[in-house]
Amino acid sequence: MGYLYQESDASMNGCSSRWFWLGIVLVLAFGVLPAAAQDDPIIVFTPYEGNPVFDRAAGEAWGGECGTIFAPQVIFDAGVYYLFYSGSCERSGRPAAIGFATSTDGVDWSTHADNPVLAPDGEGYDAMCISIGVPVVEVGQWYLYYAANSTPCAGPGQHIGRAVAASPAGPWERTAEPLVEAGAAGDWDAGFIMPHAVIHTETGYIMYYSGGQEFLTPLPRLFGIATSTDGEHWTKYDDPATTEPPFDHSDPIMELQADGTAIPLEVWSADIAHTDDGWEMIFSVTSSESTSPTSPTLLGYGTSVDGLHWQLYREPAVMTRGQVNQAWASSCICYPTFVRHDDLYQVYFTGCTAELNDCRIGLAQGTITQPAP
Repeated sequence: MGYLYQESDASMNGCSSRWFWLGIVLVLAFGVLPAAAQDDPIIVFTPYEGNPVFDRAAGEAWGGECGTIFAPQVIFDAGVYYLFYSGSCERSGRPAAIGFATSTDGVDWSTHADNPVLAPDGEGYDAMCISIGVPVVEVGQWYLYYAANSTPCAGPGQHIGRAVAASPAGPWERTAEPLVEAGAAGDWDAGFIMPHAVIHTETGYIMYYSGGQEFLTPLPRLFGIATSTDGEHWTKYDDPATTEPPFDHSDPIMELQADGTAIPLEVWSADIAHTDDGWEMIFSVTSSESTSPTSPTLLGYGTSVDGLHWQLYREPAVMTRGQVNQAWASSCICYPTFVRHDDLYQVYFTGCTAELNDCRIGLAQGTITQPAP
C-alpha cells in the first residue's frame, strides 16, 4: 500500500504506545496468542503482460544499462503514483543511490530527469551507499527513510537515515546522524538493518525494518519494529522478558503458527500497511523454486490483529518466479511494495537474473478476499 498513512483511531487497536507495548509484553510473557484462522484468504494475482513494468534506462547514466535498479517503493498521492527505487551505474552495484519516477496509471512511468535525487557524498554514516528508500508524504512535506553505509557495500549497511524535502525532486536534506542503527555484537540485527515501512499512527510512527548477522549469507533475516513520536528519534521494541542474546537488547516481531505459538518472523523483504481492515503484509521469501538460500522466489501475504504477531500465507502465493515466467526474473523476485485501490492490489517487485545485479521492476495485479467471519 506504499507508505502514505495517517491512521485513524483504529491504529494499533486504538491504544497509546505505552499500553500497546504493555500488551505485547504480556502476550510474549504468557503466550496468550489468538488461534490461527481455519479459513485462508483467497489470493488471485496475475503478472502484468508488459513486464518489466519499469526497466533500466539506456546508456551510461545512473540506473542505466551499465548498472541496476531494485527495491521499488510505491505510494499514491493526489492521483499520482510515485515510484522510488535504488540503483547504480556500476555492475558491482556500489555505490547505490535513490531516484524516482511518476505515473498516472501505475503502468506507464516517466523517469525524473535529474536522478538520482539522493546519493552518497563520501562523508558520514551514508558516505558510500544510500538505498532501500521508504517514502512518506505528509502535509506537503516528503520524508525518505533509507539504508545507509559508510563503506562500499553490496548490502544495506548498519544504519537507517532520513532525508526531508518539499518535493520528490528535492533538494533533500539528510539527518546528520543515523536514526536507527544495527545492534551490538551478538544481537539478532548486528550485521545489517534496512527499513521497509514507516506508518504514521495517532500515537506516533512505527518503522518495520529487517536485520540479521550477515546480508550476503543464508542466515536468518528477521523483522523488527521501532517506534517514534516525531519520526526522528526512534526506539527499538524490546521485550524485557528476553534477557539473553540475541534478543537481550531488542526483539523481532513474530509469526503465528498453526497451533497459535509464535516464532521470530523470517522473510527476505516486505511491505506493511494498516487500514480500517487491519494490518496486512506482502513479503518475499525463499521457496522450492529457489536455486540458492539467498534467492527469494515467492511473494506471500500476511495479516495481523496487533501489528506484531502475523499469520502468513504462502499457498496460494501472491506471485512466484514460475508464475512470472520471464527471463528478466529468472533467478529471483523480491522487495515487494503494494498500492491498494478498494479491492484491487497492485504489487511491484524486483526481478533479477543470475547475472550480478541484473535487476528490473515488475508488476502483478489481483485481489485478496478475506474469509467470512
